[in-house]
Formats: sequence, structure tokens, C-alpha cells
Amino acid sequence: MDVSITAKQMDLTDALKNYVTERVSRIKKYTDFNLNAKFSMGVEKHRNHIHATIKGNGFYLNSEAEDPASMYKAIDLCVDKLETQLRRGKFNYHEKKTGKESIRQKEFVQIASPTTVDEKIS
Repeated sequence: MDVSITAKQMDLTDALKNYVTERVSRIKKYTDFNLNAKFSMGVEKHRNHIHATIKGNGFYLNSEAEDPASMYKAIDLCVDKLETQLRRGKFNYHEKKTGKESIRQKEFVQIASPTTVDEKIS
């Protein structure tokens, strides 16, 4: 997972970088694709604001969060939103694909096995 972090009108400390990469690593368990994550943080009028985009193979996720108390809470809210989006999207895609493929396999098995019918007749 490639993570890039930018900061606007604030100092980007190593603690914030480590916290973001630690929290984003939870998202990796939902997919096997190589993900590109971009986080932009900033402080506007005493509000801690974070915007995140994640690009994967065939999907694109966005999330924004802000919290007046601390940047860590804003990061938690943003990553939780991303995790929810990815979890919902993966399950919907997986169910549709599995259903169609299982029907195709059943039809192929029925067509490909006429020898069993001939053996019963003999």
C-alpha cells in the first residue's frame, strides 16, 4: 500500500504520519489489490480537516472528516468511513460475481456429462 500525506497550514509530525499509516493498514485486509492512498490534512479556523482518496483496481474511494478537538479524532473518522465504503463495495461485487459464475458452472457440468446417461441406458 502506497501512502502519501500532505499538510496545509500545519506541521506534519512523525507521530501523525505513523498514526495515519497504522490506521490505513486496517483497510488492506479487505482487498488483495495494490492500493494508493492520499491524505491531505489542514487546519482551517480552528477545525482539523482531513481528506482521503484511495485508488485500487477498479474502485475509487473518497472520505472527508473534520473535528475541532484533535487531528487524531478526524483521522479516525475518515479511516472508519473508508473502511465502511470498502467493506460494502467488496461484498456487493463479490456476491454478484459468484452467483453468475456458479450458474455457468452448473450448466457446463450438465452439458458435459452425457456419458453418464448412456451408461445407464446400456
